[in-house]
Amino acid sequence: MLDARWRKLPALILVAFHTGLRIGNLMALRWGDVGFDARTVSVAKTKNGQPMVSALSERAPLELKKIPGQHPEALVFAGRTGRAFHFRRLWERVCTEAGLPGRNFHQLRHGCGSALAQAGVGQAQIMAVLGHRTLSASARYMHHSTDDKRAVIEKAFG
Repeated sequence: MLDARWRKLPALILVAFHTGLRIGNLMALRWGDVGFDARTVSVAKTKNGQPMVSALSERAPLELKKIPGQHPEALVFAGRTGRAFHFRRLWERVCTEAGLPGRNFHQLRHGCGSALAQAGVGQAQIMAVLGHRTLSASARYMHHSTDDKRAVIEKAFG
């Protein structure tokens, strides 16, 4: 296991992919911001300056509960010092081991937008999930596959 010491990368990846939250918001997340019963995480200030509440998938709280030391003021993704953990080298090793060298963490946010679009979620809802204010901002995150485009054409034209 590449994450044998920190042991938080699986939860970080899952929460990032399932919420579309930016890495800065995730690394500032405190246990008091996590609503296990409501399956939400609250972000005090996003990139656009607004607070946001993100919904968690069913799997996300299960991964988060595996992380010890859930004091309300403690950072969820802290290192041993209690400060945000700098996981870049770990991320690079994991990506390389998975045969995906050169990937960056922000691609999980794009992946969230794409997965939502491929599931048929409307652009307004994708904007809400990702915290975008404009259509052009959310459009950058909705990467449709050729199969998705073909399905739309077949739906319209047979």
